[in-house]
Amino acid sequence: MIAQPPRLLFQLLLVFSFSAILLSTSCKKNIEVREPGVGSMNDLDVHASFNWQTSREIDVNIAINLSTLPVGTLSKISVYIGNPIDTGKLLLSGSAGFDYPFQARLRISTAVSSLFLQMRTANGFSETVEVTVGNKIDYTFYDQGSEKSSLIWVDEPDCGSGCDEWLTGSGTTVISNGQTYCITDSYNGHISIKKGTLKVCGSFVGSISMGQEENTCKLIVTSTGSASISSLSMTQNCSMWVYSQAQAILGSISMIQNAFLQNYGTIQINSNFAHPNPILNFGNLEINGQYTIVGIASELENFGFLKVHSNWDIAGNVQNSGTVEVFGNINFNGKTFQNSCNIHCYQQVVFNSMTYNSNNGYLLADMEVIVNEGSKLVLQNQSMISTPVFTMKNTVTGKGSASVIKCTTSGSIIGIQRVVKGALEMLTPDGTLLSGSYPGNFLDGATLKPLADASAYIPASICNPEGSGQPDVNDSDGDGVPNMVDDFPTDGLRAFISWYPSASSFGSLIFEDLWPSAGDYDMNDAVIDYQYRIITNSRNQVVDIQPKFYLRAAGATLKNGFGFQLDNILPSTVGSVSGYVFKFGYINLSENGTESSQEHAVIIAWDNADNIIHRPPGLRTEFNTLDNYPSGYSDSVFINVHFTIPQDQTLVGSPPYNPFLIKNLDRNIEIHMPDYIPTSLASPAFFGTGDDDSDPTIGRYYKTEKNLLWATNISEKYDYTYEYIAILYGYNYFAEWCQASGNSYPDWYLNLPGYRNQHTIYKIQP
Repeated sequence: MIAQPPRLLFQLLLVFSFSAILLSTSCKKNIEVREPGVGSMNDLDVHASFNWQTSREIDVNIAINLSTLPVGTLSKISVYIGNPIDTGKLLLSGSAGFDYPFQARLRISTAVSSLFLQMRTANGFSETVEVTVGNKIDYTFYDQGSEKSSLIWVDEPDCGSGCDEWLTGSGTTVISNGQTYCITDSYNGHISIKKGTLKVCGSFVGSISMGQEENTCKLIVTSTGSASISSLSMTQNCSMWVYSQAQAILGSISMIQNAFLQNYGTIQINSNFAHPNPILNFGNLEINGQYTIVGIASELENFGFLKVHSNWDIAGNVQNSGTVEVFGNINFNGKTFQNSCNIHCYQQVVFNSMTYNSNNGYLLADMEVIVNEGSKLVLQNQSMISTPVFTMKNTVTGKGSASVIKCTTSGSIIGIQRVVKGALEMLTPDGTLLSGSYPGNFLDGATLKPLADASAYIPASICNPEGSGQPDVNDSDGDGVPNMVDDFPTDGLRAFISWYPSASSFGSLIFEDLWPSAGDYDMNDAVIDYQYRIITNSRNQVVDIQPKFYLRAAGATLKNGFGFQLDNILPSTVGSVSGYVFKFGYINLSENGTESSQEHAVIIAWDNADNIIHRPPGLRTEFNTLDNYPSGYSDSVFINVHFTIPQDQTLVGSPPYNPFLIKNLDRNIEIHMPDYIPTSLASPAFFGTGDDDSDPTIGRYYKTEKNLLWATNISEKYDYTYEYIAILYGYNYFAEWCQASGNSYPDWYLNLPGYRNQHTIYKIQP
């Protein structure tokens, strides 16, 4: 990109004498002014709410109701643009089974009016239907047609910076001025945090009280710190953070009024523990007493290891993706419990009024499991309950691929209306019940079998060390997806491949790079072609995001970086990132490959476009935008984002996610699509300057006062205009499209009769 004043001059020439551009760019081109037309981009009347997108997101819900399929069998669902038996392009794939629909969020071109849905079953049956696309797809196929880990990467604080005062020796300290006090050596005594932060990077022994009125208070134990706290009290707006390698031993702890605890290291509580507040555990949390979760706001998310030496009473919301070990009883008394890994109770488990959803989860009770009338149990996708004695007084449901209830001594179903139903196999020593009967208390494909005849296969794993049954010869990796419909038949972590824009096409991201100043709107300062490959597992969770990027044009002198943000994903949930191309030193990465110091997961593909493009010798800095200059080529950049803990598709979002440029090696300046949020490293000082009219308080970003843009996504490979020729003059229906907020000519970018001024479109130069 040339310096700004000449670009503004060219904009004026576009308005008052378009022929001057012809002389500036090439005397060979005969460029026609749009008739009738808008004089310039600034003459456009664009509504403030228009997002400039050529694509939209829709929710997909596809179910299977085939009586010919055994309950517990998963089938493959695929979504295409066009008929797959002809030239259809694959967009999306995943699994569906009995009472287990395939649910996802899909991005498609706004010009697409119909899609093709294909179902393939394990027995070779296939059916394809065409459906009209509205705000969502909700379809059911009927007979007659129609490994987990707690490994988490996190940026950890230290006492090397940000300290206002240092504590050493012993005594009583009050922190009330909003400052940060640090312990780098050792300190004994009592600390009252009324307003401010205490960072323990050394050793602390004593007691701590936190909170005063609505002040914010933090206690941080860093990776080099240890804290032995005889008593800890936390009130509203108080939080405790323990990082990896750190240890905190608490004699007692009191949490009230929205206090918060997050652990990556080791916390040992030597007393009973009750909390009505949120706790997030990625490390080791050990409670040498009774553990009670109670209250409207009570919540536990466990991704690490939780050990309870007495009873565990639960009346709040729990999500377990790690390991839980309880030496007493477990009493499920209310709210919702989501289990996707390992729970071992050394005594009795009682479900009273809890909704228990298990997705590939494992529950082992050494004495007994009782399911009382007020509870609701749903086991899906190779979940398992294992216990000597199983007493069921309410219905238990299986969904997705088959799950197992294993009773090594006896099983009982009490009540004529209480049933095991769906994709569930119950096992008892001899295939009989002490109370209840088979098939009387079994519906919708659920079975009762002797232990020796276990058929539903659940492979042993970190989360389920026991497993059940033998693998089906037609499911080599034992993930519940038969080989013939499994894209990864020997990889139990992966099952399906989805694409954006499709398996056989690319989309384009186009940018102006002078933000916060307006450019010439040729939208070719960066033209980045992309294709996203999304890998999901048998439970339709995202395991890998694998985009391919190719920089087709860079009509700029600025040295711009490029990346994308996953707006709803924490950096710590990403296991690894690979494939990025860095040659400058201004991008800082965490150990897992995401950009450090970010609230959301940010992946940088390259730090400077010059790293990947190859210009012919002797050319100007512009790349593939000028007439009569030879064209160059770009390296392809292949990024792989791997989630150690597979993520829900709706949480990850849909490609191209939130892409952005980093302007001219300045990490403070990002250029995003309209109304897409910046990352944590973008400086807010630039908003509202130059031609930018952003207002973060209302979620307005990267628009001018006239609602013009600096970037957008084209859901097909985009043919851009020559340098200095505004997009308005290359595409005859662009103005109609944006002034109608996308409701007219949604396919304005296609090469259809009358759509383009062909003389303005860049052509490969020999």
